Amino acid sequence: MPTATDLVTDLPADFAVFGQGVDTSMQYLLGGTTGQILSKTSGTNMAFTWINNDQGDITGITATSPLTGGGSSGAITVGIQDATTSVKGSVQLSDSTSTTSSVLAATPTAVKSAYDLADAAIAKTTVTTAGDIIYRNATVPTRLGIGTAGQVLTVNSGATAPQWSTAGGGGMVLISRASFSNVATTGSTFEGMFSSSYFNYQIVIHQITAATPGDDLLFNWKYGSTTYTTNTVYYASIATYNATAANIGTITAASAILTRECGTAPNSNGGNIWTQKVGNGANQAQATFLMANPYGGEMSVGAIGMDSSTNTITGFVLKSSSSNITGTVSVYAYPN
Repeated sequence: MPTATDLVTDLPADFAVFGQGVDTSMQYLLGGTTGQILSKTSGTNMAFTWINNDQGDITGITATSPLTGGGSSGAITVGIQDATTSVKGSVQLSDSTSTTSSVLAATPTAVKSAYDLADAAIAKTTVTTAGDIIYRNATVPTRLGIGTAGQVLTVNSGATAPQWSTAGGGGMVLISRASFSNVATTGSTFEGMFSSSYFNYQIVIHQITAATPGDDLLFNWKYGSTTYTTNTVYYASIATYNATAANIGTITAASAILTRECGTAPNSNGGNIWTQKVGNGANQAQATFLMANPYGGEMSVGAIGMDSSTNTITGFVLKSSSSNITGTVSVYAYPN
């Protein structure tokens, strides 16, 4: 039978068998001192022991950035500062793809929206050359390469896409406009003006003067960078109207004379030259002209030809007979 000090664990069984042993394992829960805590010593049932409470008493909190607050007594508050571009801290999430804030953080939703916008944009690599045009074909944006000088934008025969075409019908096409000041010759300025894209051209002399007003204004054909000179150009039927008529007939010369006097400002020369058989293979180029000379009170009308057909005429030169010239000239093409 248990004694008065024994721990009874199973009263019916303890009394069922006389002299049965008593389970004394609970005795380990007895005792201990103030402030101690109960601790397990193993995984065995009732394996406990009393230990000192040294498991981490907090005596103070020191906060460093990005934390705020802290202290060693009273009610201690700990927070976190807002983040900036130069300070660590907390940030607010945002779904916006248009905000300019530097303290908000993008969510996956915002990143996905930005990705979708970028994915739907036209790639920079679609165009490769200055002057390219982007248009939509049946499914996606695509490139139309830059055309050539004088071409116009039209629609293809299936009316499904734009294309460059040689101008046809309609008005004249400006090929070039150039101003020059105090030069001996226009030189290369008007090289390459004539091409197979057009049959006929009009040269408009807006105004031209010479350092010596009485100098003749001269004209020469060019092929490539070569200027036709002695015995390769002629002019015919040059009619000058002032007090009397002069220079009537056919004359072979190094250069064609457009007018006998270049003039001076404000009485500068002006006029038009119409060309044929240039830019389209080796032909005997032709031109007719009409020039007004307020300086001398004259008008010149004539024709210019070339007695050689071995080269394709692609340009022209203007100059005076002895001094420098100043002026502005445009070249227009008539659509084929």
